[in-house]
Amino acid sequence: MKDLKLKIELLPKGAWGNDFSRTLCKKDWDILRNACYERANHKCAICGYETDDLDAHEVWDFNIETKTQTLIDIIALCSRCHGVKHIRNSQRLGFGENAKRHFMKVNNCNELEFATHLTKAQMDFEERNKIYRWKMIANLEKFGGKDIKIKEVYIPLIKSEYKEDELNLLKNECNFTPRILDININNYEGTITIICDKTNKIEWYDNKLNLIDTKFNFSEKFITKFSVKNLDLPYITFKLTGDYGEKVSKRFNLIAHK
Repeated sequence: MKDLKLKIELLPKGAWGNDFSRTLCKKDWDILRNACYERANHKCAICGYETDDLDAHEVWDFNIETKTQTLIDIIALCSRCHGVKHIRNSQRLGFGENAKRHFMKVNNCNELEFATHLTKAQMDFEERNKIYRWKMIANLEKFGGKDIKIKEVYIPLIKSEYKEDELNLLKNECNFTPRILDININNYEGTITIICDKTNKIEWYDNKLNLIDTKFNFSEKFITKFSVKNLDLPYITFKLTGDYGEKVSKRFNLIAHK
């Protein structure tokens, strides 16, 4: 396939939230994005469209073997080119056809070439999703960010001691004590979602039974999400409390990723 000016870049799930537009404070991100607009002379770096409403787009290289994501560039993009880069989001918002047409116009290609490139991008996305945690490598000084400190976020991997058949039994309990309906672990985000009923509150404890979080419930079904971000603990547990008793969970082991 021909060399493309505008390519689709699907950020793997393990890197969602790693981008500097989210992790840096507004002042530091403004320094980086404004420097990128100056380098581009306030024109889209890909299609050349001149506008005062540019986006700063981070270009990353992903290495599955080393589990690293390296910042290659920060480029100024118009909203149409940026919509192609993040085409899954454009499709979700109903602008997928517009993104496809812009891709073909900028690259001077046909629908088959678009479909081939999109398929390759999706295959790369699925392959990279095998990695839960990426180590970030970035020289921000190269992009106008001298003295900007990169915040390292620690998110351990979560392993539940519950088995699937055990959760099915808990869901079908017929007493009045708190009942666990489902437990969902998202190891990309580092979150545990608990769905329960007959419950007034949920309390999370560390391995020494110190209380680390409490949430209260005022409805019949209770859906709550807990984040393990920056928790350096061997395991955590939760306790459900209702009008007619309590239920203490099994362990959720927190495993340091390498």
